[in-house]
Amino acid sequence: MKTLLSTLTVFLLTAGVTLAQTDRNTARIAVADAKQAPTLSFQDDSRGLECDTLRYPLNGQIIYYYLSSPESGYITGNNSYKDKAKAEYFTTYEPGASISGIIAEFVIAKNVSNLPVTFAIWAGDGSNGKPGTMIASATKAMSSIVSDVANEQPTVVLFDQPVNIPGPFYAGVLLPTTIGDTLALWCREHASTYTGTAWEQWDNNNWYPFNDEVSWGAGMQTSMTIHPITCKTVGLEEYADAAVAVHPIPSTGIVNITTWAGKDKISLVIHTMSGQQVYSRSLPGNITNFNLDLGTLPKGVYMLRLSDGTRSHNQKLILN
Repeated sequence: MKTLLSTLTVFLLTAGVTLAQTDRNTARIAVADAKQAPTLSFQDDSRGLECDTLRYPLNGQIIYYYLSSPESGYITGNNSYKDKAKAEYFTTYEPGASISGIIAEFVIAKNVSNLPVTFAIWAGDGSNGKPGTMIASATKAMSSIVSDVANEQPTVVLFDQPVNIPGPFYAGVLLPTTIGDTLALWCREHASTYTGTAWEQWDNNNWYPFNDEVSWGAGMQTSMTIHPITCKTVGLEEYADAAVAVHPIPSTGIVNITTWAGKDKISLVIHTMSGQQVYSRSLPGNITNFNLDLGTLPKGVYMLRLSDGTRSHNQKLILN
């Protein structure tokens, strides 16, 4: 099994070395210095959402592991085994919320190519619950991640559209493949009383949990600093402002809206009942009546929200 070495020296990745995958559970692993968790908050005001991050901060001592000669690289990133991806397993998240992106905390980021790095969400529909279908992804330039690491800031990646997953899922990063490009994540220090949630994709495309005996083994019960951003629409409950009238309901697409008069612009936002924003515009406060063409939206039930920061109105809208 593995031998843990206590040291603060960072062992640099040596490119071009490939080792047999069966050797990794006997590899010599060293533990590097611990980090202090930064204050982390995320709010997506532009979408009118209340957001949180899953599994932040991690409990326990936050460190990172690297491999000693003849192996090289990082347990949680690029290494001489040429792992393709690192991911975290999540069982569930708050009902009514959607996954809007990922926050990842990297300890190592070295850039040669400046190619984009892909962050992804996988459904747990692979064999035996392993990562399967990639259902969302977004990219970030390596130079941006390098800057985040230099400034001790997390890397934030948002998806174009929030996604909903009914069951367990995985969130992670596809590792760069250009020689010299290197990424590694912080992780929780191994503890025998902890059940690890970290997974990796090998160069043969198979996925394994870190604590699998064919991988790093039971001596690597850890979780990495990968935190899905979950967001829930604020104010899906209906509440009325007496000055507002919306008709006809149901509508075939054209909706007439009467609002209150004011000096400030009025924000108009329409969400699906699952919380996804599908329409938004800003209205002059001195115009109190206008028509809205929603003919491009699919038939269904939506929530219309009007707000100027002081007054607000929430109402269901039905399109037939």
